[in-house]
Amino acid sequence: MPSPHFVLLSLILALASLLGAPSLADDQTITVRGQTICRRRSVKGLHVELREHDTFDPDDSLSVTTTGPDGSFEVRGLENEVGSIRPYLRITHKCDVKDELKCRRVSEIDIPKEKVNNGVYEMNFVNLNVHGHRDTESCEE
Repeated sequence: MPSPHFVLLSLILALASLLGAPSLADDQTITVRGQTICRRRSVKGLHVELREHDTFDPDDSLSVTTTGPDGSFEVRGLENEVGSIRPYLRITHKCDVKDELKCRRVSEIDIPKEKVNNGVYEMNFVNLNVHGHRDTESCEE
């Protein structure tokens, strides 16, 4: 059973959204630029998605692009949100998977909060064979 505080907060948020409380939310922008590499080689044609963590509903997709011939990408997003957004990149690739024909990896990389509303976040090289990110691998049978 939800706590009374949670129920009260939910009612306040629902009422604020019904009344159209635009003054509570601010437009926040994020721009990320980088170049994907795997085993010291650039990787073209990768799916790069700029997303934003949400607490109570599914994460928002802010922008999608594909890496260029040299592995470069730039994604820009705008979100109207109460509080600070928590952006991250989701990159789908085949770097260091078990079977390149059947498997793919999805790497999620958090973007520092201080990069929101602060020009372009230059990631430089995004090394996909480093497994320090949130990674999941899936393979077709």
